[in-house]
Amino acid sequence: MKMNELKLVYFSPTGTTRKVIMEAARNIDLKSVSFDLTVHKEKKPVLQFKKNDFVIFGIPVYGGRVPQTFLEYFDTLKGDNTPAALMATYGCREYEDALLELKTEVENRGFKVIGAGAFPVEHSIVRSIGLSRPNKSDMKIIADFGIQLNRRLKQGESFDGFNIQVPGNSPYRKYSRTPLYPKTDVSRCTECGACAKSCPSGAISSADPKKTNNKKCISCLKCVRGCKQKARYVNKFKLKMAQRKLTKVCQNDKAADIFL
Repeated sequence: MKMNELKLVYFSPTGTTRKVIMEAARNIDLKSVSFDLTVHKEKKPVLQFKKNDFVIFGIPVYGGRVPQTFLEYFDTLKGDNTPAALMATYGCREYEDALLELKTEVENRGFKVIGAGAFPVEHSIVRSIGLSRPNKSDMKIIADFGIQLNRRLKQGESFDGFNIQVPGNSPYRKYSRTPLYPKTDVSRCTECGACAKSCPSGAISSADPKKTNNKKCISCLKCVRGCKQKARYVNKFKLKMAQRKLTKVCQNDKAADIFL
């Protein structure tokens, strides 16, 4: 089968998942088109792919699961027995049911998974965990994953015989999240609205960007990282407690898991 295009469908609040998926894509000999689902859209884009497209889905792992915000876009997702690969990034704890959940969701919508990988990276909340990962060594592994996918695409006339197995349990673990909801220092906030525009879950109103809807917030802290006025912040005590808890269960030397 002659392949058409490489489609990159990803969710990357801190930019790390995007960095990982782009490194893999760089080693695949196809023209690529990106679908960045990080910026919240009330009207979901139509995501329909051809039989000879190759799609890579990239996500960060939240609490051992696929981010619910990402799955909201799957109502319009459709493949035609389209080959796909999965890439999950996680903050050096565990990825638990995330790959299995993502594999099930995409296969139920007409895709054939021919490869998957879980890659440890810098933790999005406690950045001292997995600091500066993916590092040079990690990027080499990610690049090699892309090379192997590229080789598979060139060799395979049909992908029907593939049955990639990934770890995970069904039913999936209950959704959980670290309850760190950003607040606003009103003395610094200029109401520029940058945080509202960039919020992946639509938790910040453009009409009043000083407020955060905690029910919608996914605690990705993108608004905290991106605020030029340093007006967005989280409770220091809660952050310290999260750091203490996560430091106990995370391992900085986690290795990538590749499933081909």
